[in-house]
Amino acid sequence: MTFHQENWQLQGSKVYNITGDLHLTEQSGTAEFVAALNELRSKVQELTDLPTEERRELDQDLAAADPTADTDGVDATDGDAVSGRLTRIAHRLRALGGTATAALELGTAVDSLAQYAGQHL
Repeated sequence: MTFHQENWQLQGSKVYNITGDLHLTEQSGTAEFVAALNELRSKVQELTDLPTEERRELDQDLAAADPTADTDGVDATDGDAVSGRLTRIAHRLRALGGTATAALELGTAVDSLAQYAGQHL
C-alpha cells in the first residue's frame, strides 16, 4: 500500500489512512466520511467467500453508521456512538480473518474510520 504525501503540508494535523489512497483529515467533513463509509460498504460486498447473510448484516451495520441516513437505534450524529459501532464491526471482521483474508484488512480499515468518527463527528 502506498500512501503518497508529496507536497502535503499538514503541520499539526492528523491524517487517517482508511485504506489504500482513501484517507480523511481533521478538516474532512461529513460528505468525506460518508464517501469513505460507502467505499467500505462496497468492499464488504467483495468478500464473496463470506455467506451472503453475513455480508448483508455487515452492510446494514455500516449503513447505520451513516450520519446523513435516517437510522433507528444508534444516533449516527454522535461521534462516540458511531465510533463504537464501527469498532464492533471491525472486531467482527477481524474475527472472520481466518475465513477471509480480505476481511482482516477491511477490519483494520473500519477501525481507522472508527477512530476518525470518535474524534471528528
